[in-house]
Amino acid sequence: MTATAQPMTLPPLGDGPDYTDQQIWLPQLIARSMSAGSAVIKDRTFTRCRLEGPAVILAAGGVNFDACDMGYSGGDIRNLLLRPVGPEKVIGAIAFQDCAFRECSFYAVGFTGSPAFIDNFLQVLGGSGS
Repeated sequence: MTATAQPMTLPPLGDGPDYTDQQIWLPQLIARSMSAGSAVIKDRTFTRCRLEGPAVILAAGGVNFDACDMGYSGGDIRNLLLRPVGPEKVIGAIAFQDCAFRECSFYAVGFTGSPAFIDNFLQVLGGSGS
């Protein structure tokens, strides 16, 4: 007997700019944004959403997290962070600009951004920078 592969079905995403109580697969969100001509997710508000990776969010400016569960850190919040090595770009990360995350939960998501973003992330969530 041969097993037939079943297509992966994803919950439909609204057009935004506001997303509330949705399960969002981040690769699907950026694919949709890129299909619309933008490699950056801009001017969106996410409220009580579950945002899933695997993915790395690049906070490109004006990104706010309010009362969010940033996800499993393995006991050290620094495990969720990646510091960019290059001075100007991060390739492969999903860029967000001027977005708000309110009471959201993140699963299998890492975070990156400017040194100020990373330092603030650590300060607010109780990690120690190095």
